[in-house]
Amino acid sequence: MIIAIANQKGGVAKTTSTIALGGLLAKRGPCLLVDFDPQGNLTTGLGVRIASGQTTAYEVLIDRKQTALAAVIETDSGIHLLPADISLATGEKQILTVADNSRILRKKLNPLRQMFPFILVDCPPSLGMLTLNALMAADAVLIPVQCQFFALEGLRQLLETIDGLRDEDTHPHLQILGVLPTMADRTITTQDALKTLRTKLTDIKIFDPVPKSVRFPESNLAREPIHQYSSEKKLVQPYQTIANLIAERV
Repeated sequence: MIIAIANQKGGVAKTTSTIALGGLLAKRGPCLLVDFDPQGNLTTGLGVRIASGQTTAYEVLIDRKQTALAAVIETDSGIHLLPADISLATGEKQILTVADNSRILRKKLNPLRQMFPFILVDCPPSLGMLTLNALMAADAVLIPVQCQFFALEGLRQLLETIDGLRDEDTHPHLQILGVLPTMADRTITTQDALKTLRTKLTDIKIFDPVPKSVRFPESNLAREPIHQYSSEKKLVQPYQTIANLIAERV
């Protein structure tokens, strides 16, 4: 199953969530994380430094003959990674004139489905060609949302994009796995944001919120998924619930 982890708003814990879920899913079977953000935070967050001449998501995107498998490496966490760096931003521009350019990633990842039952794509904070490729490659979308007043504002355009793909029969089977509230605390702002999400998105699953904790940036610095870094159940459990749901559908 291919899951795109997307939200065009930055700072909502997309990369942290990708690593957390990837770590839990890797306990069940081979798991591939695809860094499709030119910032390369997923790559560095897993302790990988891009070497000169190394094959990355950029080469996979622009070279029709380059397979995705050629770029995959195994990290110290036991998670497989298709890494990326800033060159991917150039690749996004280069494919603008390519025919069928929204389906490039889909064609590259489909051959890996039998090898990796779980594939997670970390999307950039935009709704450009890279995110569109991730959506077209995915079976479902997980949408992390920061618990703040404007949470719904960042969601509207992404939901419209997904609905457009389905309504035009471009990708009719694309599912929304759910919305994941992140960085939740005990403030009134968080409670209001959660209430708004549950009231407005009645047809979309709202997962239990991920608490705000310094353990998450610490785990990123330690290059470890949260379940390996911390024993605090409240930090791991929201991701465990989603990992269980994904595993049930594979």
